[in-house]
Amino acid sequence: MKNMSTSKISKKKKSNDEEKLLILAQTDQVKGEQLLVMPEGLVTEYELKNFALGLDDDPEKKYEIYYKGITKLLRRYLEKGKENKMARDFIYEEKNTFLTRGKRKKLDGTRGGDSRMGYISDQEELLNIVIAWIVSNGTMVELFSTLRDLNIAKNYGKPSV
Repeated sequence: MKNMSTSKISKKKKSNDEEKLLILAQTDQVKGEQLLVMPEGLVTEYELKNFALGLDDDPEKKYEIYYKGITKLLRRYLEKGKENKMARDFIYEEKNTFLTRGKRKKLDGTRGGDSRMGYISDQEELLNIVIAWIVSNGTMVELFSTLRDLNIAKNYGKPSV
């Protein structure tokens, strides 16, 4: 009986070893990417990083959120006219600081970051803030305060205003 158990264990071990070799052979077929053997199958290092860090970059989605979402809503609902330009600029500065994760506009007019190319998660968060502001019939002061407080909470620096 002892011999039978040893034989079964041997066969099982051999089967596991063959499975491992097959998986490893599959990884050799992919050039330029590191494949990892996970319980759920083969996964690339890039896929794991995207999953863990949320790094999926979708330029079309960024465009939609930034231009057809945030910008369109702000242009429609912020007060219009030359007399309100400075107030709009304050809000835009806070918006852009948030989307660039803390890069404020310098005295020479440069920022050192492009708010249109920020993280999708940040754009979605900002879009939700703008929508909530519109739904609540908020004032420009309330929107500015919300964005400024958000930037301060994230240690993005205080506004120069």
